[in-house]
Formats: sequence, structure tokens, C-alpha cells
Amino acid sequence: MNRWQAIGWVALFGGVLVCADLLDRIHFPAPQMILAMVVGAALALAGRLPAPLPREVSLGAQAMLGVLMGSYLEISLLSSIGFALIPVLAVTVATLVVSVAAAWVFAKVAKVELPTATLGLLAGGSAAVVACADEMDADPRRVAFMQYLRVALVALSAPTLAAVLADGDGLAAGAPVTRAVTDPDLPHWMIFGRGDQVAGLSIAVVLCLVGVRLGRRFGVPSPALIGPMLLTALLTALGATHGYAPTNLLKESLFVIIGFEVGTRFTRAVVVEMARMIPGMTLTIVALSGVIGALAYLVALFVDLELSDIYLATTPGGINAVLATAESMHANLPLITSVQSLRLLLMVLALPLLVRVFRYAGRTEPRELLTT
Repeated sequence: MNRWQAIGWVALFGGVLVCADLLDRIHFPAPQMILAMVVGAALALAGRLPAPLPREVSLGAQAMLGVLMGSYLEISLLSSIGFALIPVLAVTVATLVVSVAAAWVFAKVAKVELPTATLGLLAGGSAAVVACADEMDADPRRVAFMQYLRVALVALSAPTLAAVLADGDGLAAGAPVTRAVTDPDLPHWMIFGRGDQVAGLSIAVVLCLVGVRLGRRFGVPSPALIGPMLLTALLTALGATHGYAPTNLLKESLFVIIGFEVGTRFTRAVVVEMARMIPGMTLTIVALSGVIGALAYLVALFVDLELSDIYLATTPGGINAVLATAESMHANLPLITSVQSLRLLLMVLALPLLVRVFRYAGRTEPRELLTT
């Protein structure tokens, strides 16, 4: 990449960040990644990309994203909820099973490869799933399209459905409140944790390097993402500070990089193929959401929790929109944050098992769209 190509990428990067910030203010779901993906695809289709993104940039973004996801786990929140958490977590496990079953049906009906369909419909961890699609023999472009169609549908429907289902006055007085992964009062120029930027950067870089090395050592899929995530989750579960969690501009930049990396692979053949898949994808995602909502209703019959809280805790994705909705409704944030974060980790941890299943079953059709 020469100097002018680098300048072109910096200009694109800055433009997407500014526009995504405007979209974020109107609560557009996942604006950084979606906008970067759209812009990257448009430039790729028009043949106007400055240059391919270096592989090292993509791997670095995956590793730092792993640190971010691993920092979500907070054991103190789980202990504050008590035994009511058990049936809700059962719904979380059931969500994984239902997602895989829906993907199997969709793959058969729509003639889509099983790895692509499964990752595309996996309920949770959309950024992580898209980032490691390549290593699971899935088409990252179709996976991203399916994941963010799901996120958009959940984000648009969650506020209305939660309001309809609510039958109480929100979180009871004296109930524990959640602690943000990062301090929300930090100025925007601070990009790590809770204030000490040098310490935050140093710890995050060490977690990335050691996590990637351990991931490769133990043969986990997508070691650049899952290795740092597991290591960070361990430290977070042990009560270590959240000061290493990427936030503000750095977190937004990670999503932009991954969005560009996926978007620049689009071709006209892929766009036509995805347009054909939209009706079936939408129907499958709506059915998936309906089944998970029904499971939440069943749980509400047996535990002393508000139905709207259980629904928000178990929605199939859209974690940012769900948490914003929960906060505005004064909902049970400890429950919702804990279950959503654990579901994200569960979905990513399930990827190694899915890799083995896919490789054992084998594939009967080539990934022709990746070479078109």
C-alpha cells in the first residue's frame, strides 16, 4: 500500500466514523459495521477501492474485539440474581439449539451451505461470528448480511414488544444495578476502560498477544478472536478491573475495520444471490424470534420475573439495542446484561464444536460465490 492509498483509506475511515456517529444518535443498529460494509461493498463493486486492507490490520481488530467481548462477563451480577437465573440460562442454551435447527432447515430449503446458514442465523455475537466466518468455511459476506438483518429486526421490534409485555414498574427498589464495562462518563478521546489509558493499552495489547498465542497453541478456531476473548473473560471473572476494555473511538474503529474487511469482498453475483435470499431469511428470523419469545413466556410462568425482562434477556441478538431499551424502561439490568453477555460468550464458545461438526459432516457443494 503506497502513501496515497493509505491516505484514501484514512479518509474513508474518518468519513464512515462521522456518518456512523450520526446514525448512532438515532439508534440505528450496529451503524459502524453496517455502514463500513455497505461503503466497502459499493467501492468494491465499482472497482474504486484504494487497496486491499492488510491482513495484519484485520487480525489486530479481531484480537482487540476478543478483549472487548471477554470483558463483558461479571460474576457479581450473576450472584445477585440468584436461582432465577437458571431457567433463563436454559433458554439461552435452547436458543443455540433452535438457531442451529433453523439454520439446517434454511440451508435445505434455500440451497445454502450449512456453515454459512448456521453462522448467519446464530443468535448472538454477530461481530465475532462475522470475523471468524472464513475459518469455518462459511461465506463472510452472506453471514454478515444474515446476521445484520437479524440484528435490525430485533432492534426495531424490541422496544415495542418489551413495552407490550411489561406489566410491572420496572426494577424493584433496592435491586442491584449493573456496572458498565467501561465508565460511561469518560471523555470520548479516552479509548480504554476507566481512565488510565497507558495501563489500559498495555494490558489490552498483552491480552491480545498472549491470547492469540494460546489460541494457536491449543488449536481453537479463529485464535485471533477467541484466544484473547477467553483469556480476558477469565481475568474478568476473577474480578480484575475492566480498565482494559476498548471503548469510544477504539471500539467503533474495530467495528469499522471488520465491516470494511467483509464489505470489500462483495461481487455482483453475491449481491444478486443475497437479494434472492431476503424473503426466506426474513421468514426464518421471524420464526426464530417467535420460538425464543415462546420459551421466554414459558419461563415467566415458573419464575418470579417480569415477562418483559425475560424477553429482553433472551432476544436473539441486538444486544446494544436491547440494553438501551432496558435502561430506558428501568428494567432488570443485572438480569438482562448477565444473560445477554453469557449468551454472547456461549455462542462464540460453541464455534469450535460447530467446526468439528461441519468437518465431520463434510460439504457437498463448493463455495462458488467466494471465487466469483
